[in-house]
Amino acid sequence: MPDTQLPPAEQQDAAHTTPASPASGPRPKTAVTPVMAMAVAIVAMLVILIGIKLKTPNENQKLAPLRAELEALKRQSGALGQPTLAGGEQIEDIAERMKKDAEGIGLLAARYKQLLDEARAALATKTTEVLRLEQYRQMLGNDYERAKAELQQAKASGPEAAALRSEVDTLKTQREAQVAEVAALKQQLAAVGEQASKADLDSLQRRFEETLRAKEFFESRAKELEAELGKARLFARSENELLPAAVKLFGTLRKLENQSDSDISKTYSQIGADLAAAVVKTLTFPTGSAKLGPADEEPVRRLVDNVPDGDLLLVIGYASDTGNVDANRTLSSARATAVAESLTSVKRPGQLVQAVYLGQTDRFSSRAPERNQLVEVWHIRAK
Repeated sequence: MPDTQLPPAEQQDAAHTTPASPASGPRPKTAVTPVMAMAVAIVAMLVILIGIKLKTPNENQKLAPLRAELEALKRQSGALGQPTLAGGEQIEDIAERMKKDAEGIGLLAARYKQLLDEARAALATKTTEVLRLEQYRQMLGNDYERAKAELQQAKASGPEAAALRSEVDTLKTQREAQVAEVAALKQQLAAVGEQASKADLDSLQRRFEETLRAKEFFESRAKELEAELGKARLFARSENELLPAAVKLFGTLRKLENQSDSDISKTYSQIGADLAAAVVKTLTFPTGSAKLGPADEEPVRRLVDNVPDGDLLLVIGYASDTGNVDANRTLSSARATAVAESLTSVKRPGQLVQAVYLGQTDRFSSRAPERNQLVEVWHIRAK
């Protein structure tokens, strides 16, 4: 049967009271047992020492008596003449090995903490990037709304085509910058993917997908803005924005203000011979309106049937001289734009269409102001 080890106190009593007897077997049973018990106590104390290495300095001071007791046990073990355990390994060697193991565990814990801190720092950086992209998306949205508002105003009051083109170019540049930012963020997310937690990565992925959707939205809106800008280019606010074929005609017509009816009629006749241009359609509008009437839609669309490719249809808007000058200027430009848009919707790619305004006038009738609320469509033949 295996030996049953007595408690340390009973082992001490047995060592002093039990006499040696040759008939009862060898003496190591009573001599080794205290040593082994003491060795176990030493190992337990070493484990305690390993644990207290992670404690605070105050706790180390509290455990100082335990260290003293461990040293006493080690001295007693040496005094008994049995410095080794059953495996033949020195107690000091065990202590040193366990100490090294504890240090190794501490280093591993420190390394893990370092990796965790790095992952958290990388996650914080990515979060900052996502927030910056969100701000950038909002900025693009504000820019788009501003450009859209300016475009609507331009369509009603003779817009600056160059300013609109600049706005679209700016929007394109910002969109391309956002594409680059998204690509960079995607690479950074892939780099930090092995260190960050799944929940953090899922959060970043959701924000990344939202940014992609925002990018697609702005790309779509930029195309729509370009289409609207194409319509805005129909309108020329001054001679500098006119196509070359229309410059001379516009300058000639602008000089007819305050001229006599006979002079105006004579100039119109000369325009046909000198500039190869003629009025092919005159459209009247109600007071204060710039909407093309249903009865005029079809006649306007048919005008392109008789215009060769390369020729220009120049639409000139007018308003009566009653009311506010600026309001009449806006009204005349809106009338010309409405007719030009109708022509553009049906013209062939080789045909040219442009709109311009001359504002309020009384050249068509000084006695009946409503007769000046009109649009002229001129056909200018290519030279």
